[in-house]
Amino acid sequence: MMTEAVPDAHSVTAMIQGAPECASCCTQYDFTPSPLPSPFPPATNRIISKNHPGPCENHLVSRLGECHFRNHHGHAENDSVCANRHPDDIAVATWNVAAVNNNPFEYWVTHPDPAYNALMEGVQNVIDHPEAHDIQVHEVLTDSMVEQLMNDLQRQKAPGIAEVKQLWQDDFRNRKIVSGFLKDNTIGKKRLASMPDRITNTINCVGGKTLKRPTVINYYEKDMGDRESWWSQWREFIFNTEVEVYSSGGNHAPKLVYSLLEPILHKKYPALSVEEERISLPLQVLCLAIFDAIQLHILNTVAPDSWQRIRRSLADALLINKDRQVASVLLSTYGSYEIVFVQEAAGAFVHGEPGNLLEEHYIPLLPSVMDGKRDQNSLILVKKDVFLASAAQNITDEVLQVHKKATESTPGAVLYPGDLAAYCIDATNGRKFLLASFHGDTNGLATVPIVRALHEVASTKYPERILIIGLDANTYKVHNDQYQGVSEFQGFLDENGLISCWGPTPNPYSPTTCNARTFLQPQLNKSAQAVRRDDRITKADKNLKDWIVFSLSQLECRCAHKDNTGSASYIEDMVFPTMNFPSDHAIVAATVSVKKGQA
Repeated sequence: MMTEAVPDAHSVTAMIQGAPECASCCTQYDFTPSPLPSPFPPATNRIISKNHPGPCENHLVSRLGECHFRNHHGHAENDSVCANRHPDDIAVATWNVAAVNNNPFEYWVTHPDPAYNALMEGVQNVIDHPEAHDIQVHEVLTDSMVEQLMNDLQRQKAPGIAEVKQLWQDDFRNRKIVSGFLKDNTIGKKRLASMPDRITNTINCVGGKTLKRPTVINYYEKDMGDRESWWSQWREFIFNTEVEVYSSGGNHAPKLVYSLLEPILHKKYPALSVEEERISLPLQVLCLAIFDAIQLHILNTVAPDSWQRIRRSLADALLINKDRQVASVLLSTYGSYEIVFVQEAAGAFVHGEPGNLLEEHYIPLLPSVMDGKRDQNSLILVKKDVFLASAAQNITDEVLQVHKKATESTPGAVLYPGDLAAYCIDATNGRKFLLASFHGDTNGLATVPIVRALHEVASTKYPERILIIGLDANTYKVHNDQYQGVSEFQGFLDENGLISCWGPTPNPYSPTTCNARTFLQPQLNKSAQAVRRDDRITKADKNLKDWIVFSLSQLECRCAHKDNTGSASYIEDMVFPTMNFPSDHAIVAATVSVKKGQA
């Protein structure tokens, strides 16, 4: 919990008077400075509801300037919504469940086994002080192994093999494994290791079967203790293993794992040259092989007897049971919510056991095209007893056409299948909605263009419908030409008559992410910012990335909260995911009211 000073009653009153968006909820309460018992900080104000005979501890004012944002505590199961709901209230939540986090070592976690800290600190020591360990790449991935790899690629008729062979000889072969490869930010910015890892790390197949690449950064079950054993398994997986993945139109024809890879686009990742885009298929396979070989070498160096055991314990908590845990949180804590937006959901989450559990209570609204390669999909869950399944109309393609027309000459605004799900749907009470769930690119550059397209479609073609968008906007504290800033995104909302659950002045320093990466992960541009165990908080990625957006003329926000525990509460300065909360994004939830005059 936070320990900073909380405003006194006079400050809170002044704040409410200066923040009209808070009035509908906050004016229901008297604020008194009585302290709450542990575990709440001593300065926390108790909020007394005028409608309750005693103190209402469901709302805590956490800091001056954020009255419209409250941490919620003490709610019963299936009741995390704002107290004193009005008949016109709608409870909405959005959650990026981070389906691609298949790497149990990617983030720092709290682990009861001391061997975990010893392992991670050993890896960090190799990275910080590589002198004794910084051998050349060809010593972990040998020339003969690369020759085998090029022959495999030749059989797949990959373009640019001759050029990639030359890059191996002239460049990659003699690089140092730490200073020349792991610490090369350009490899990360070009996604030469992270993109093929995202596609091949853990493949969720039709029928619920899961296949994993032989690598230390997932839960591959077979022993990989020595390089020779690992390499034969790695090549067999990439070039000889067929998979059936979820795709549009129900076409699940088997294809090789290698065939799932796609060229990396210069337009999407400008650090990549046009020539590198042309040869990006064999180039990313080479970089992925180098990366996997280096990580195996490092773990066999620092913890040869314990790393596979530690990885198994992390995978059990964070990966194997992850989808089930996500569904459990949604049903137990947010089960009374009428609308839940989800981003980065795996196909197995939608079509497997978790999806079946959710479908007992929710109507799932899916993208036009499920992303079976990156396996991350946006979807919308609406309550069966509130909405009419027969009235659901998928308008995702309609929005994407508007977006495409507006961004044909705009670099960095590329979307992938599954990033957007947009639907028109009617409620049983006659109200009409336009709902959209969106997952923005890493830098947030596609966020404004897609929200603009949604707003245009809503205002010109469906003006009678209530617009609500749940999104991982990937917005940051500081805006520049490469990153979308929080305040600049808010400026865009203002210009278009939109507002969010965070009110008219969102605080860029009130994050919905707080994660600290390790070097045992393939986004090398992010691993360059990996931190020591003692620096997990001060150097974490803490940004306000997750939003619920709606029209200012249609809805008003009565209350909102963020949640990094799964219990409708948020613990400040805690890195997540945790062993109990499997995502690196907080849940964002809000109760909104339909304004008078709206259908």
